[in-house]
Parts: sequence; C-alpha cells; structure tokens
Amino acid sequence: MIDPKKVRLMTKLAVYEEGPGKKDLRINGYSKRTYVNIKQLESVIAITAAYILAMVLYCFGIYTDIISRGLSFPYQKYIVHAVILYVIIVVLDIVCIRRYYTRVYEKMRVDIKQYEHNLYRLGRYIQKEKDRE
Repeated sequence: MIDPKKVRLMTKLAVYEEGPGKKDLRINGYSKRTYVNIKQLESVIAITAAYILAMVLYCFGIYTDIISRGLSFPYQKYIVHAVILYVIIVVLDIVCIRRYYTRVYEKMRVDIKQYEHNLYRLGRYIQKEKDRE
C-alpha cells in the first residue's frame, strides 16, 4: 500500500533537488570561507576587467587633449586618481560581496539541514516498511 506521507516527503525532496537544491547541493561542497573567497575573486576579476575597459574608453574620450598637450599633459595626476578610485571600488566591492555571499551560504545551510532532515525521515519510513515485511 502506498503511504501518502512517504509520497509527500519524496515529492518535497524531488522538488527541492530539481529547484533550489541543485545550486544549494553544489555550494554545500565548499566550506563557507572557500565559497565566499571564490565569489570575491570572481567579483574582483570582473570589476578589474570592467574598470580597465572604462579607463580605455575614458582615454579615448580625452585623446585629443592628450595629443594636443603632449608631454605637458598631467599623466601622473590622472594615473594616481585612477588607482585611488580603483582601490576604493575594489574595497567596497569586497566588503559588500563578503556580506552578501556569507548570507547566501548561511541560508543555503539552513535549507540543506531541512533537506537532510527530510532524507532522514524518509530513511526511517523505508526502514519501518522493511521491518514490517
């Protein structure tokens, strides 16, 4: 005979595994520190690429000014400002990314604990069925 509680539990587990659980189970393979550090590295790489592109576009915008002034153009001033701006952006990004992905990981751990509890309950149902037979 089919047990409705068991069917509901199996359905709940299957829905979780196919939906948000797919990502959560993959994240669960990492420690919190490793996961957050990987996400920070990805973010810093993306920001660096975007910043370099923005600086290249900015240089194209002031290209005529650079060419007209030649060696009297204040290169050092622009480079120092660009580096300071880059450092500020990266530091803010690191702080925000660390907070965000720490929360993501902690939420995932709560969901995984519920998933593991449901797996344990399913295992108990199966064991009870085997004991009855």
